[in-house]
Amino acid sequence: MHSLSSYITYLARYPLAILAIILTIVLAWQSLRSLLNRFKQHTTPAHGFFLMSQTAVSGDFVESYSLFHTTAIGSSRSSDIRLKSKNIARRHALIYLHDGKWFIRPADSNVDLYLNDRKVNNPRRINNQDLIRMGDRIMVFVDERDSAELSGQDFEGSIADWQYGKIDEQPIRTGFSWLFTGLFFIIGYIAVFLIIPSDYGRLRLLYLLLLGVFFVFAQIYYFSLPLVFENFDRAIYTAFIFIAALGLIIQARFAFVDRIKPLDWSDAEFISYIRNDFIVQAVVAIIGLAILPIVVLIVQRTRFLEKIYYVSLVLTPMFYLTTLILGRGADEWGATLWITLPGGFSLQLTEFAKITYLIVLANFFKIRPPLKTQLLFAAWAGFNFILIMLLPDLGSMMILLPVTLIVFAVMTSEYLKTAGILAGGMAIFFVAYKLLSYVQNRIYGWLTLWTETNAFNEQIIFGLQAIGRGGVFGRGLGVGNPRSIPLASSDMVFSVICEEMGILVGLAIILCFIIAWLRGANAAAKVRDGFTSSLILALGTYFFIEAAVVIAGSTGLIPLTGATLPLIAKGGSSMIAKWLMIGMLIGLCCRNEEGAYK
Repeated sequence: MHSLSSYITYLARYPLAILAIILTIVLAWQSLRSLLNRFKQHTTPAHGFFLMSQTAVSGDFVESYSLFHTTAIGSSRSSDIRLKSKNIARRHALIYLHDGKWFIRPADSNVDLYLNDRKVNNPRRINNQDLIRMGDRIMVFVDERDSAELSGQDFEGSIADWQYGKIDEQPIRTGFSWLFTGLFFIIGYIAVFLIIPSDYGRLRLLYLLLLGVFFVFAQIYYFSLPLVFENFDRAIYTAFIFIAALGLIIQARFAFVDRIKPLDWSDAEFISYIRNDFIVQAVVAIIGLAILPIVVLIVQRTRFLEKIYYVSLVLTPMFYLTTLILGRGADEWGATLWITLPGGFSLQLTEFAKITYLIVLANFFKIRPPLKTQLLFAAWAGFNFILIMLLPDLGSMMILLPVTLIVFAVMTSEYLKTAGILAGGMAIFFVAYKLLSYVQNRIYGWLTLWTETNAFNEQIIFGLQAIGRGGVFGRGLGVGNPRSIPLASSDMVFSVICEEMGILVGLAIILCFIIAWLRGANAAAKVRDGFTSSLILALGTYFFIEAAVVIAGSTGLIPLTGATLPLIAKGGSSMIAKWLMIGMLIGLCCRNEEGAYK
């Protein structure tokens, strides 16, 4: 009977790999096509808001200019509204939407900018029919919604909308991919159950119960949440459910299959350890999924994230300082990232610090900020990065810095400054390399990867060997040898998945994070609020960069960083933090244009 179960599990590798790669390719192609369509038609103008101006040639003809959530006005080619005049500076003014209200401010301290004949030096709110004077140009701000309301008419569309054309985007159809996701979960679910030793008794029932609860929750949410949230993104949801389901399957394999009992442990102690090991991971995943609708609801229908900006500003360095003082784990893991709690549990505040960091990042760059604001953020972020390196947490550094660069570049279009920030980040890495032996060991292990096997590169070497053994379809669940890889269930889980489930499943994981980024980029280009746009971009980019850093480290493309694969690797704090971020991402994508003006 045992040999039959093992043979069925071995054969399951084929449908698992095929289902995984097909569902992710289909979803990725649809997401890419949707984003390309969005870029082709450019960013959607703010519906019902625009500027009207007399032409420079003749005062008789009126031009209309569409407004975006952040609109740069000047004479440079990069300006959103380009006004060719010797009295208009290259970067003259910024008009932006914040918290449902429109504001204007000078883009440079030396420009002449007037609102209703009053000079503008700081951000000023603008309303319907306000006069804006820049140099020799006079423009009128038009709010057609307000005009229609005052005249007792229904608002149908704006001149700018007709000029630019409306983007008629059809929602991505995810039914096919969701069906394949369900089949993948069921086959993997049964395959692991068949290879759990029969003498574990109640543990097999516990496994069936916990993963069954997760599956039922996932199914209910897929069909019900779009009825509650109008713009619920099923593509993002499907991608992350696939990743989470895969994570539960592989962690169950780690917990129940091929475990070796220590010689000084009794059978009861061993069973209790295995049970607790799996329960923590599965229950945390279920809790994370259970709170998802609550997070989506709060983020979509309130301004909670905007309101906790100042709290996040303080909490981020406080989380790192607390971890630096109270953290444990340097002797075993090389970094003091774990705070010990009563009952044998541990907490990683650094996982939640990433959330607050991204909230602050999005708030700073919800508009194109002046140089003074940019310098303030640089000082704040630099202080946090110094604390991160003191922990040391190389993984967080290599994830948050690229995310910061991408958000800064996209939201400001300041590419020279972006290069300067990149140079500053490289300087921090160089200093860390010179001062911290932990970083030196990581770099040394990577540089000697192809010349020798040592304590600093054996993880990568054994991981690459596992990937090579797995081939296209893998060796089958439970057939691999994860015990040969240090930290197989956390840092190197990608290598184990490739060995037992195949490179195709590994590619499917990569595609899932690409899908999340593509859908996030699409939503960021669509929404009309600067904070929402920048935080969507930050969250989507974070997931993609984290996965890229982990997988690149596992395959020897970069040094190992200690970062773990979201929703798949073992870890309670990380799991909860990632589900909070997923809820934030989906909730922000659910915000509609109408709600942005309230």
